Amino acid sequence: MNILVNGKYRNYTSIQIDLLGISAEGHVKAIDYKTADSIDPVKVLGTKKAVGYTQGDEVNEANITLTSEFLDELQRALQSGKTIKDIPPFPVAISYVDNNSIQVAHALIGCKFKENGRSGESGSNDALTQQIPLFVFDINFNA
Repeated sequence: MNILVNGKYRNYTSIQIDLLGISAEGHVKAIDYKTADSIDPVKVLGTKKAVGYTQGDEVNEANITLTSEFLDELQRALQSGKTIKDIPPFPVAISYVDNNSIQVAHALIGCKFKENGRSGESGSNDALTQQIPLFVFDINFNA
């Protein structure tokens, strides 16, 4: 299965998501995720260079690309007037084999869809897909 994980095709990639009892197997085309800290320099009076730093808030970011077919199936499973943005937080389990033939497992915890939409591209042989930004509460890089 060809799934892009952080911009690279990985061997034996598996992404497990279960939303409303509907499996996303075969419908995830790409996933990108990262975490960043706010790091600011500390300066003292009379100096131009930093003498230290403060490390602040952690920010988690993620995007997932799903087939429109899967998104439409999710939408049909929701109550009238609800969208995928109303789905309660869910986990995403990611595993693959890296370039050194080592099994890697990550977990995105507390994910929510931030947008709802569909788009298409003329001349594409792939299924219609949509990239959706995710709110992510935490990322476990040692899952």
